[in-house]
Amino acid sequence: MQQFQIGDPSAVAPARRGINTLAAELGFDTENAGRASLVATEIGTNLVKHGGGGELIAQPICRGERMGLELLGLDKGPGIEDVARCLRDGYSTGSSPGTGLGAIERLSQRFEIYSRPGLGTAVLAQLWPEGREPAPGLTQMGALVVPKRGETSCGDRWCYHERVEGILVAGIDGLGHGLGAEQAATEACRIFEAEKHRPSLRLMQLLHEGLRSTRGAAVTLLEVDWDAGRISSVGVGNVAAAMLHESETKRIATDNGIVGHVIPRPRELIYQFQPGTVVVMHSDGLTANWQASRYPGLIHHHASLIAGVLYRDCQRGRDDSLVVVIRRTPS
Repeated sequence: MQQFQIGDPSAVAPARRGINTLAAELGFDTENAGRASLVATEIGTNLVKHGGGGELIAQPICRGERMGLELLGLDKGPGIEDVARCLRDGYSTGSSPGTGLGAIERLSQRFEIYSRPGLGTAVLAQLWPEGREPAPGLTQMGALVVPKRGETSCGDRWCYHERVEGILVAGIDGLGHGLGAEQAATEACRIFEAEKHRPSLRLMQLLHEGLRSTRGAAVTLLEVDWDAGRISSVGVGNVAAAMLHESETKRIATDNGIVGHVIPRPRELIYQFQPGTVVVMHSDGLTANWQASRYPGLIHHHASLIAGVLYRDCQRGRDDSLVVVIRRTPS
């Protein structure tokens, strides 16, 4: 993942160059890497001209064997009164080489925007080599993992295993931050990958045993069955989870403890959910007092855009940050 703070026009060019390089590393040819660069330029220009500055995040995305590029533009500016007008041809950001948001939409395989007057704008663009988006799977996922400001190591991780009926997801927060936290989280992901076919209760016990030589971690395991409308949760520590349906937010409980050091007897909690529910998991790098009711219509957007908005508004800024959003892929 690459982060770019876009506070003035001079910050757009370095972001464009960085994203061009990342696209080339992901297998984009010269033409399609240039397309990604133009999208980055448009997003960065919008952040400066209309958002008062903001953050541009670029990261690889994976679907099956194919790798793509995801760009998120996040600002807390005045927002957009009329999104449809901004998407029309002829509505330009001014000095940018395209035609604003409309150019981003045309150049991307997936484009979404969420904006509320007075609360800012979030823009999502996904691009794939050869300009073709792969077929979607059963589960749509979006995630951000961001180290504490000034750190190069990150102790937050997530890993997952797709199943016929849904998905098993682990959210991991290595104790503290820095290299020791990263080592604990990395080991937790290694154990998860080796033991992912185990039941969640047994997997948590194996994580506890395997992390004894590390500083430990908070871990939440969520097993989602879409057709049954059921979530199985096993959680120890401060990796929070919640189910969102329309404007309702229902929190998922976890137990106190540190996986690898002291934990209670693991317990499995079962939750039922309605069709259209979105599941959110995050570390304590994000404040936990957010509510879905503050974001009307957001849960109908792509999981990555939901993750971006929550990260933008809820990050504490004094720890590593993890936010994972999963939903059943809309038909």
